[in-house]
Amino acid sequence: MRDRAGLLRRERAAMTGPVWLRLALIGCTAAVFLSAPALARPTLPFGVRIPAGRTGEPVIALVRRRYHQGIVAAALIACAAVLFDWFGPDVVLIALIVAYSLLGTLAHRSIVTAKRDGGWYAGTRQAVATDTSLRSDPVRPQWSLLVPSVLLAVVTAVIGLFEDTAAFSTVLAQVLVVVLVSLLTVAIARARPEIDAAQPAASASRYREYLHGVLSLLLISAGCVNATLLVVSLQLWKVFETTVPVTIVAYLPLAAAFIAWIVFSVRAGDAGHRLSPTGDEAETRYEQRDDDRYWHAAGMVYLNRNDPALLVHRRVGTYWTLNLGHPVAWLILTAVAVVGVLAGFGVVTLPEKGA
Repeated sequence: MRDRAGLLRRERAAMTGPVWLRLALIGCTAAVFLSAPALARPTLPFGVRIPAGRTGEPVIALVRRRYHQGIVAAALIACAAVLFDWFGPDVVLIALIVAYSLLGTLAHRSIVTAKRDGGWYAGTRQAVATDTSLRSDPVRPQWSLLVPSVLLAVVTAVIGLFEDTAAFSTVLAQVLVVVLVSLLTVAIARARPEIDAAQPAASASRYREYLHGVLSLLLISAGCVNATLLVVSLQLWKVFETTVPVTIVAYLPLAAAFIAWIVFSVRAGDAGHRLSPTGDEAETRYEQRDDDRYWHAAGMVYLNRNDPALLVHRRVGTYWTLNLGHPVAWLILTAVAVVGVLAGFGVVTLPEKGA
């Protein structure tokens, strides 16, 4: 029985990777959740809108400290579960993400309670600011950055024609990456900008620089994904044999893109609030409008039927989300759900794990 149990553990370890890799994944996940409060805008602690004059409240520091302690404790428990093989690695990672999400939700509710009980918005003048220059002179994507992605797809297709015309799924995936990234780039470029009513000109300048960086990284990342797909295709088609594991070679472009996104996120902050504006501006007498009633799930979900914007910047994280009050958002979600159902019934074939 012991030999059988040991054999099962070795087989599971072979399928899920070495222990150090799983521990590294736990560490990276913990680092992402630990850094989220620091990268967030000061007026949006844990996804709650507060006046600029309340960012130094002691309760916010207390909630942030408790959140960090919970993240570290959960990471240590997860590491122990991996080292002593208490549960499967997938179970550990899922449980860890659920625990981190619950900690974020508890922190969000604590800030909401302090804001309501303390009347933080009482006596403030709320307003919403916009910058028409972002429409008359928008941030234009550098479409030349998408050329490497297209060329990589063409190279993969040409090699595939000579090697294995039956296994063309990676080429289709590369074409899909180019199409989806192009559509996403256009949508983000036209998304509603994040302008602070307290400093409208300065925040518009920061957002313009931030948007330019996001669009450029998005187009570059498409090339990194297609480079990975090219290496995977060469391995599947037996074009070359190498002593270096294909997973290491294939994922180097993705690792480079991931590091670039991390560096940019740390430098720019959420919605670019860490960037330096092009000029000084005194703060106005207004505070950004309290719109917490439109945000749900700890600032992750936005629903406002009176907002014509389809994409809005999330309160947590350097990315955008759909306005669920917009009819087009439900069409998009329906299309995704239909594809998922068809894939579940085998009508649409998805890549197999390990293929």
